[in-house]
Amino acid sequence: MRTWPFVLHVVAAGLLSSAGCSGGSNRGSAQTTTATTTTTGPGVTNGPGVTNGGGATDSTTSTTGGTTVKFDVGQGESDSSGESAGDCPPVTGDAVLTGTVYAPNQEIPVSGALVYAGTTPPDPIPQTVYCAECVELPCGTAHTLTNPDGSFSLEVPSGTQYVAVQKGQFLRVVQLDVQPGDNPLGPDVTSLPSYNDPANGLYIPKIAVAYGSYDRLEDGLAKLGLGQTNVDNASYSETLIGGTEQFDIWDNDGDPFGGPNGITFKGPFSQLLSNYALMEQYHIIFVPCSNDYALSALNDQNVVNNVRQWVEAGGKFYVADWSNEFIEKTFPQYQEFWSDGWGTDIDFYDSLATVLDPDLLAWLEALPADLKDINPKNGGNAGHPTVNNLPTIELVNNWSGVKEIAEILVPDGMGGMVNVGHKVWIEGPGDGDIIPSNTNWPMTITGQYGCGKLMFTTYHTAEGGAYIGLTPQELVLMYLILEIGVCQTPYEPPPPQG
Repeated sequence: MRTWPFVLHVVAAGLLSSAGCSGGSNRGSAQTTTATTTTTGPGVTNGPGVTNGGGATDSTTSTTGGTTVKFDVGQGESDSSGESAGDCPPVTGDAVLTGTVYAPNQEIPVSGALVYAGTTPPDPIPQTVYCAECVELPCGTAHTLTNPDGSFSLEVPSGTQYVAVQKGQFLRVVQLDVQPGDNPLGPDVTSLPSYNDPANGLYIPKIAVAYGSYDRLEDGLAKLGLGQTNVDNASYSETLIGGTEQFDIWDNDGDPFGGPNGITFKGPFSQLLSNYALMEQYHIIFVPCSNDYALSALNDQNVVNNVRQWVEAGGKFYVADWSNEFIEKTFPQYQEFWSDGWGTDIDFYDSLATVLDPDLLAWLEALPADLKDINPKNGGNAGHPTVNNLPTIELVNNWSGVKEIAEILVPDGMGGMVNVGHKVWIEGPGDGDIIPSNTNWPMTITGQYGCGKLMFTTYHTAEGGAYIGLTPQELVLMYLILEIGVCQTPYEPPPPQG
C-alpha cells in the first residue's frame, strides 16, 4: 500500500469540496475526521467523504461551506473555526482585510475560497498533475473562507503580509503593506488570476480541452476569464478570440481546417491520450460533446490505462453528454448510461432539474441579478433559462442520461471503508421516451478515483445558439470547474473493470 507525505506547512493544494473529502487522511502519519461525516454502517461513509473508521485522531479539521482547512493538534494549533487546539490561540491583529473574491473575469463571485495571510509566501503549485491534498496552515496563520457571495473579512496584524487567495489550483499571492484599521482590497488583489505566472505568484490550473463539434466549452472558459472574447451585440454572440486562451485545445472533431475564430489545435486528442508524458502536463482535461473523432483511441487498452493512471495521480477528468464513452470505457463501474438500443448517445431533451448540493444552491442564490438572467443583455425577452426559480434550474440540450450510479467502496486507511462513487449535484426528469420523466435522474455527478476526480454532465456545456453571457448550466460548470480542483484525500482506486 502506498504512503502519502504528511506536510506540516502551507501546501500548494486545493480546497476541500463536499464532493471530495469531508475531512482528510495522510497515510503514515496523522489521521483526521470531521463531524460532517455520515455513516451507513461500521466505518462506511454515505457519499465520497471520509469515515472516522472508529480510529483515534491526532489532528483536527474544520469545515465551512464545503471547504476544509486542516491543522496539526500535536503542534498546538487552532482549527479554522477559531477555537484553540493546544496552546495556539486564534489569530488576532490590529488590521482587517475586506473584499470579494471573484473568478478570473472579475465578475463571478467565488464561494468557499480560502483567504489567508502570513509573513512568508505559500509553496508553489506543481506545474504537472499531482495529488492535491487538503490545505494545511501553520499555527499563527490568519485565514477565512469566502461567503456564498464571495465576500470576506479577515483580521490580521499590520505590517508586511503575504496575502493568498486560493481555490483549487487557482492561487494569487500578493505581498502587501497592511495598515492598522480597515484595508479594503480591490478585485486586482482578490480575484483569481486569469493566466499562469508562478514567478509573480499567479497560478491557474493547466487545462486541456478536447474541441467539441457540438459544444462550445472554449467560449465558456473564455467567459470565465481564461481568454478574451469577442462580443457582437448585433448578433448577440460572445466567442473566444483564438490565440488568447490560457488553455490548450486538442482536436476531437477531425476538422482539417482547425477550429473557428482562429483557434489552433495542439494536435489530435488521440495523440494526447496515447502519450502519458503529454497528459501529465495537465491538471484538468475536458471532453465536451463532440462527434468523438478520437473515440477509437479507447480501443487501445494502453490509452484506457493512461487515463486511469492520470486520474489516480490527481487529474480531474470532465466529460459531457455525447462524449460519455470516454468515462464509460475508462471507469465503467461508476455509472450506467441509458441506451436507445443503438448506444448511449440519444436524442436531446430539456429538463427542469433540482439543485441538491446546498453550497452550490447558496452560491446560485447569491449571484447578482445580471448573472442570474442574461436575457436583458441579449435583446430583452430572448427566452434563455434563468436562475430565478431555485432550487429548480432548467437544463437544456441533454443528449444522454445516467441510469444508475454505483457505490464504490475502498479502504480508508483507518480500518474502515469509504464510498468514492459519484455525488449527485443536480438531478432531473428524463425525456419521457427512453428515460422516464416521472422520476429524477442524476444529471451532474462527480466521483473520485485515487487522488483524482471524475465529472460528468448529461447536458451540453453551452446552450444551443449564440448569446452573450453565461446560461445557468454554464454557471454550474464554472462553479464545478473550481470545485473539481479542490483537495483530495488519496485512496487506493478500486480494481479497474472493462
